[in-house]
Amino acid sequence: MKRQRGVALLIALLVVALATILIAGLLDRGGLATARTRNALREMQAENYAKGLEDYAARVLWLDEQNSDGSDASDDIWGVPMPPTPVPGGIITATMSDLDGRFNLNNLSTANLNSGAWKGKFVLLLQALKLDTNLAQNVQDWLSTDPSSGASEAWYLAQAVPYRPGRRQFAHVSELRMVQGFDGDTYARIVPHVSALPVGTTININTATVPVLMTLRDSPQLTEQEAAAIWQQGHAHFNKLTDLNQSPYNVFLNSPTPMYGVSSQFFLAHGDITLDGLPFSFYSLLQRSLGGGAGANGGIFVLQRSRGGE
Repeated sequence: MKRQRGVALLIALLVVALATILIAGLLDRGGLATARTRNALREMQAENYAKGLEDYAARVLWLDEQNSDGSDASDDIWGVPMPPTPVPGGIITATMSDLDGRFNLNNLSTANLNSGAWKGKFVLLLQALKLDTNLAQNVQDWLSTDPSSGASEAWYLAQAVPYRPGRRQFAHVSELRMVQGFDGDTYARIVPHVSALPVGTTININTATVPVLMTLRDSPQLTEQEAAAIWQQGHAHFNKLTDLNQSPYNVFLNSPTPMYGVSSQFFLAHGDITLDGLPFSFYSLLQRSLGGGAGANGGIFVLQRSRGGE
């Protein structure tokens, strides 16, 4: 009798244990389903906020052009960050940066008739950043559509995951990581100073970084101190390029082609959105065409959208 009661007790404990496991599993799956649903809803909410920020950025760019003196600088209204703003469920912040203040890698493409002159400028940028100047040829080979241009496919095919040179223009600056010689440290050093824009852009001296400003003159190359004087702690605002020829700058550009200017077309709008503690980052590449919406050929266009890292 005692033995039967012992067996019955063991069976009862086993049943309780199994029931506990089943209930815990159901609760766990229910919690995961709830979390997935919450994350999906917050993601949709964040995407809608990002589209709103995109519209806001376009409006700011349009207003900036209506009141423009013909130049663009970091003290314009587009350069003013949007302060942290509470929204239902969280908070959003936004900034906008001028990509014309960076070196456009696609200007090294053979699609650009002045690619040779731009290569010389890229070499100066590499020197300013204390990087191997042979990287300029590697980038130009990557962009070349001609397989016989000299790009060595052997290096690319010998990688752990083999691949071939792009043979096309960069769609995003992160593709630079694929080019021979651009390891993590090299990429991190150069990425704040380069962009991937349509061929033919010029560099806005008002928003360019010090290393990019050091490419202004080929011979003698501008020193870091001279470039920093032009940069003015990020507050440069020249109304015309020839202002650089006056004292105290005395740059006297010797570029054979129009490679620099004081206005911009391409801007990167960046929105950080936090909802229920979940962070979302959105980027929109905007082009402000000439006319700023005043004519048939003017307007603000979204060229690219991305999430996560810039």
